[in-house]
Amino acid sequence: MTSGFHDILGGTFGLSQWRGHPDDDAAHAMILGWLQNYATTGFLDADEILSPQRKGNLGEFIAYRIGRTFAFPYVPIAPAANAGNPLARNSVSGIDIVWLNIGDSVSDDWAGIQEVKTTGDRLSITRDLIADYNKLFGRHPYFTLHTRLDELKHKLEQFGRDDLIWRVDALGGPEPRLVGGVKLFPTLVHDLKEDSKDQMILVRQALLAKGWSTDVVTGWSIALDNLDHRLERMAKGQP
Repeated sequence: MTSGFHDILGGTFGLSQWRGHPDDDAAHAMILGWLQNYATTGFLDADEILSPQRKGNLGEFIAYRIGRTFAFPYVPIAPAANAGNPLARNSVSGIDIVWLNIGDSVSDDWAGIQEVKTTGDRLSITRDLIADYNKLFGRHPYFTLHTRLDELKHKLEQFGRDDLIWRVDALGGPEPRLVGGVKLFPTLVHDLKEDSKDQMILVRQALLAKGWSTDVVTGWSIALDNLDHRLERMAKGQP
């Protein structure tokens, strides 16, 4: 098994728990390698403080790279607002990560909406995950599912694949229970000392109560020991 991360639940109970494999130092080293290879902004200076914005960006980056490396290596398109520039001073508003898989047939197509919250402290931040997903059918046009699917269609146009746009249109719907092919991955990046299982199950139950199908909601728990200190070291390129 590849060193770095392992899903110890494998989606059981609608929950994936990503943990360091064989330990958190191996996961730390993998994240540092990802930052060196993919981050467009350099590491912070030794005396710089890791702001809440950068901490959130790093959480999105970690979730995105886990998805790219372990969960969805076959998915060709995944716009991510902050994951490409996790050490930037500011964060870009919008849905954190949007995956798009165009399969061999229309029945295999899906779009994944992944919202990420990062905390070394309160797991009560999970309520913000529910609020973020409620925006998919809210009044703010920038955060709706329709807008996110339009973004995916724009990516297809950039790749010269206008012929696939109709397949993205087929994934949407006017309300959760009528959505054709969207998966939700509410994600919490947190300290290992906090057991997030019950919190993430509550998030999933809240989304199901909104009309989402049981087979399209999988919560992600990504945990590292002493998370805040690790994020500080990662941001400065320190092992």
